Amino acid sequence: MALERAEKLVNDYVFHNMVIHSLVDGLTHEESLLQLPFDSNCLNWVFGHIVTNRSHVLEVAGVAHHWGGQVRELYHTGTPPIQPSGRALRFEVLVGYLDESVPSLKAALENVSEAWLLESFTNYRGEKTREAHILGFHWHESYHVGQLEIFKDMALAARKTE
Repeated sequence: MALERAEKLVNDYVFHNMVIHSLVDGLTHEESLLQLPFDSNCLNWVFGHIVTNRSHVLEVAGVAHHWGGQVRELYHTGTPPIQPSGRALRFEVLVGYLDESVPSLKAALENVSEAWLLESFTNYRGEKTREAHILGFHWHESYHVGQLEIFKDMALAARKTE
């Protein structure tokens, strides 16, 4: 990669994918819809929200992808919670979108310049450098990755009671 900082950004997302897979591999779509015993979103919404943020990262990096609007409609900040009987994307589809994002990001950042990383970019989070947006979305994703462990434990506990 042409720029060490761009390579670090990609590696941070690669690491998140590894952690995310360690938490969700083997869970079913139905398990992704399990509800906590208090007013909260389910794993499907949190995971979809992570994918939504990945769509914004790809946008900042200049990568076209077909699923951005589809996930944003259901999983963007402020969207209604996903309920078992409601509308939701299949969990395995969301996992596929997440996995598509890393090679796309890597390809986009492979030969960027420092000037490109420091270029101003405006989206719903305001005007920042491209690098600041990508780092900000990564921090936000970190917050939600931590939530996935609780959902995994809940799904595994539900299996024991079946």
